[in-house]
Parts: sequence; C-alpha cells; structure tokens
Amino acid sequence: MWYTHKKDTITLSVYVKPNAKKTAMIAITDESMHISLHAKPQDGEANKELITFLAKLFKTPKTQISIVRGEGSRHKQVSLPATQVLEQFLENPTIPLK
Repeated sequence: MWYTHKKDTITLSVYVKPNAKKTAMIAITDESMHISLHAKPQDGEANKELITFLAKLFKTPKTQISIVRGEGSRHKQVSLPATQVLEQFLENPTIPLK
C-alpha cells in the first residue's frame, strides 16, 4: 500500500524524479505515488518543491507536511494531516490533469 493512515496523520510513500521539465504527479502504483519535480536535487531544493506541491495539491499548510524518511533519496515517506481533501483523494486517487 502506498499510504498508511494513523489517527489524524497520513503517511505517503512517494517516489520523486527531480530535474524534470515540470512538477506534476505522474503515476500512482501499489508501492508509491510518483511525482516529477522541476527542481534539482541540490541543497534540499527538490524536497522544498515536493512539500510545496503536496501543500497545494491537498490544500494543507506547508508547515504541517514533513519528510519522515528519505530526505536524500528518491524514495520518501511524507507525513501529512488527515484533511478532508486528502481523505477524498485517497478514496479515489486520480491523477490531476494540471
């Protein structure tokens, strides 16, 4: 499963592809959510862009999103609060067209 739900927190397994042409969610597999990031993987820029992207996607403040595991890796575990927008997304995980 690509996410776990514990109390008021949801942890997502994310696979990032830094230095892409644009930042976008590209796929969801049984293991992870795949996200391409325009930022380069230097000085934490890709991690910052990932948090910003997830904050906009799930309408959550950036301060409430944290990378639990994998800050220096493409495979990451990201913790978010269980908001209504995120819960609806998990019920029907479709890739946004934008």
